[in-house]
Amino acid sequence: MKTTIKAALVAFTLLGITGTGQAQEVTYGVHVGSNYHMTSFGNKSVKDNNGKVGVSVAAFARIGDRIFFQPGIGASLLRKEYTFEGSQKTPKFYQVNLPLQVGYTFLQNGDFSFRGLLGPQLNYDLKTVKSGPTTEYKKFSFDGRAGIGIDVSSFTVDAYYSHGFTSVDKTLDAKNKTVGIMVGYKF
Repeated sequence: MKTTIKAALVAFTLLGITGTGQAQEVTYGVHVGSNYHMTSFGNKSVKDNNGKVGVSVAAFARIGDRIFFQPGIGASLLRKEYTFEGSQKTPKFYQVNLPLQVGYTFLQNGDFSFRGLLGPQLNYDLKTVKSGPTTEYKKFSFDGRAGIGIDVSSFTVDAYYSHGFTSVDKTLDAKNKTVGIMVGYKF
């Protein structure tokens, strides 16, 4: 099932790249916003799993019109809190994110548009984060990302959910789960 979902996300992304390859319209933009990181743990020894609010900044290119491809690059601070083996942990993750999304504009009326996006996201942790005395979180991870957004003239508002497909720590059996909201400007 996980492999099927990963393959579908990659196929949608490639379809978007192919479908927008001949598109003439390219829009660039920047986003800033907040995120809420809620790692899921398969290890039952993890207790008091609490997400925390973090921040994100990103730049993107939107290629196409009704059906579009939207690659981006961003930086995120993700935080969380949990207890493992009797010790409270409060890791901070400083990530570079690379979302590669395909989108569809459902409604367009003058300067207003409503759109949806779907695609994979690659993540790289800039700082090594320890998960236990002898283990650390992986530097690379792979997520699926889905979101909705509105554009009003040059302003954008986006809400998204990212779900980890790869384990970021084998000892904790941890996977990323993040929700976020971003406001931005396109030019």
